[in-house]
Amino acid sequence: MGNQIAVFIDFENIALWAEQEFLDFELTPLVQYLEARGNIAIIRAYGDWSRFSRYREDLMNNAVDLLQVFSVRAGKNRADIRMALDAFELALQRSQLDTFVIVSGDSDFGPLMAKLREYGKHTLGIGPRDVTHPLLVQACDEFVFIETALGELTEDVSALADGVQPDNEAARQVLLKALRVHTQRNELPVLAAKLKQTMLMLDGSFNEANYGFAQFKSWLEKNSDLLTLFVKDYQLYVAPADYMPSADWEMRPWEGSLTINGQAPVPPAGGVSVGVQTADMATVKPSLRQQYNQIFTRLKMTSVDFATRRDVLRDIYRELVDRPGERTTDELLEELCERYEAQGLIRSKTTLRQIWQMGFRQRAFDYRDQVASVHVPVWLAEEIDSEAAFVQRAESGFVYAVVNAGLDIDKNELAVILLNDQEHVEYIENLLADLDSRGLVIEVDGRYMLPGQSSIPFRDDPAMQPLIYDIENVGIPDNVTRSFEKARSLAKTAMLQRSQDFAASARSYLMSCRLQWDAMEGGEPGATLEDLRWYMASYASVKAGELSQIHRDYANSRPYYLAFFSLVQEDDPLWSRMRGLINPMLSYYWVNAWRELGLNAGNPSLSATTPAEIAVRAATHENQDLCRLWYDMTNRLAEVNPGLLRRVANQIRLNRGDSAVYAQVADTLEQMLMA
Repeated sequence: MGNQIAVFIDFENIALWAEQEFLDFELTPLVQYLEARGNIAIIRAYGDWSRFSRYREDLMNNAVDLLQVFSVRAGKNRADIRMALDAFELALQRSQLDTFVIVSGDSDFGPLMAKLREYGKHTLGIGPRDVTHPLLVQACDEFVFIETALGELTEDVSALADGVQPDNEAARQVLLKALRVHTQRNELPVLAAKLKQTMLMLDGSFNEANYGFAQFKSWLEKNSDLLTLFVKDYQLYVAPADYMPSADWEMRPWEGSLTINGQAPVPPAGGVSVGVQTADMATVKPSLRQQYNQIFTRLKMTSVDFATRRDVLRDIYRELVDRPGERTTDELLEELCERYEAQGLIRSKTTLRQIWQMGFRQRAFDYRDQVASVHVPVWLAEEIDSEAAFVQRAESGFVYAVVNAGLDIDKNELAVILLNDQEHVEYIENLLADLDSRGLVIEVDGRYMLPGQSSIPFRDDPAMQPLIYDIENVGIPDNVTRSFEKARSLAKTAMLQRSQDFAASARSYLMSCRLQWDAMEGGEPGATLEDLRWYMASYASVKAGELSQIHRDYANSRPYYLAFFSLVQEDDPLWSRMRGLINPMLSYYWVNAWRELGLNAGNPSLSATTPAEIAVRAATHENQDLCRLWYDMTNRLAEVNPGLLRRVANQIRLNRGDSAVYAQVADTLEQMLMA
């Protein structure tokens, strides 16, 4: 029957954290992550459902049992106690359960996990990176950051986000200890899977996913300076970097999993060459297909198979043709969800929203005179006159994302990803023609790019001018190699500096921006626009922090906050790369209004208050100067990133939809968006 999993979710703990970090909480990605590990036999969520009623639908769609635990003033740990009792009872009663999962960051579950391990159960902890107690991490056989399970944590974000970060150096030391263990046992090279088991015995908190890697193999490749990888019978083996195999050895050095133009690397002629190292193979650049898939994954565009995507898009079109403007997006998707369920089709509302979002990004819908939202009536865009035109409009987002990232267009590769048919290039040409006709892309010398005066289309964007001025005026030392590889190296240095020294981090990021900018303008192969945006957004976030937190120069920090928000749009791959920073940046941006006026900013507390709550407190504050400053700052935000402000307005309505004060603030935000 495979691995049988029991899951227990401390829902209040997790939902409140997710709302602070991401404005919402989607359960489906977490369930999908766990389903990939085995069969979920039991999944229970504990909380006071009178406070979290808006999540009931998502929970029920994922077959989660809801356990009511009433909130009482003196009973803060009631849910924790109930979860622990239920988990232990099931461990005693149901021997077939192999893995017990606790989704929480609370250290109180540490003794439970330790006791479950005594009973031979594999324990997996899942909790937020910045609030999970170390005692819980150490008590589990495995621990995974919930950002990883939700698909919100990438290698890039893990290094960029403030707060507690996964300590890769500590993990490298565990790797070395494990290799020494197997050296003493004369077990070299050791099977990679066995090496990981040893590492988990030495440190149960290790998990490659927390460092942005989907596979243990990929993490090993990243740390290739400590080891050598070998292959035998299609299995991966590991040895220390200085390991010398015997002459009659039957294994060959690992050549990596990177592909060139979609083809596997050709093994070296003449058998084994011990000198081949993983680090050498890392210089092989990912194929275009791999780069495309990275972008689409960040945008959650390839999480749905081709047939489902097409089927749902056609159903959406037919519903809007038959009943235009009669339903909100939420109502329409709910009806489709119920229809699919009656047909025996497993299509969650989250999946439907992801498909809907494809059309939304490409302006396939019309909301007449209202702010675009899932809560207002929706029509098809006027120019869409057929089902084929609607599907094409939605799927043109794939091609736009590639151009937006500054990558070359390979029509065959895109046809494979979109249509599972590399010969169907005429469809890709139609998508390009549609984007061109709408002025979203232009063709210059056979290469597609965004409209603009150069390879950097946002050169003249007013919100970008503070960053561009800094980039143009930064000095690059003569001993610094001018290339996009050096730009990436400097960005990694800046990531490490970020938590200790804002000023040093800002200098490193700024130089990486300049080197990447020059590489883009020089047409350097491998230099992408997406990376430039990433470096610029990172620089903007650190510079804003330096000015506001170190120098207390709140007014001059504002342009950098706005530049960050201008770059990090919801329909751009950068959104997922930087998502861990979005809410903290927004919170600081608004709370700085208090500080700029010399008011006490201790309340609201950034650690316990969502941006939506901060917006309500600022908009309704008794100090009219603060209200006016917040209003002006928010108007500027609406100009550069309306999507983010729309999310805040929706969150305000979801949190306190029946409150007149909250509704008034949401109305104010939507009026800004209308303007």
